[in-house]
Amino acid sequence: MWWAQLLNTITAILDAGAGGGGGAYESIATVTGSGQTTLTFSSIPSTYTSLQIRYAIKPATGTGEALRLQLNGDTGSNYSRHALAGNGSTANASGGASGTFTWGGDNAAGTQTSGYPYVGLIDIQDYASTTKNKTVRTFVGTDANGSGGVSLTSGVWLNTAAITSVTLFFPSGDSLATGSLVSLYGIKGA
Repeated sequence: MWWAQLLNTITAILDAGAGGGGGAYESIATVTGSGQTTLTFSSIPSTYTSLQIRYAIKPATGTGEALRLQLNGDTGSNYSRHALAGNGSTANASGGASGTFTWGGDNAAGTQTSGYPYVGLIDIQDYASTTKNKTVRTFVGTDANGSGGVSLTSGVWLNTAAITSVTLFFPSGDSLATGSLVSLYGIKGA
């Protein structure tokens, strides 16, 4: 899969420190898509400085929805978010406060074609802290059968609890197509 190779190339650059990653990445868990509507990494150990999720996913039906993220199963209005996105002809910015999620990847392409991937990185800083609200940032590229886009998003979970689980989902109930790949990594301090 060409998009999985692209993701591996990007993460190799980050692993080398070019993206400010520093520290060593350790694999915690990997899930392969097989029709799941929700994907949750749970029982995350608190032994790392930060977390990174790397994904190459395809929505099964192509509903055009952005991937969403919730922490510790919190579905309350405790998230704020903003995004910058572009698709080669249009750029936009958006945001929201008091939401029930933050973005796991904005759909920069505007519409998502079934069978075409999102490739992205999600960084969660200071996830084990019990004195800070948690920040999330994403970098995502999408394909829409010859067109596509990129987006940068960030969000905050207004809660100081240590993160022990991360849930990703499409809001429309779309599912992950077979062959989608999502991996969780822990980042050791430098």
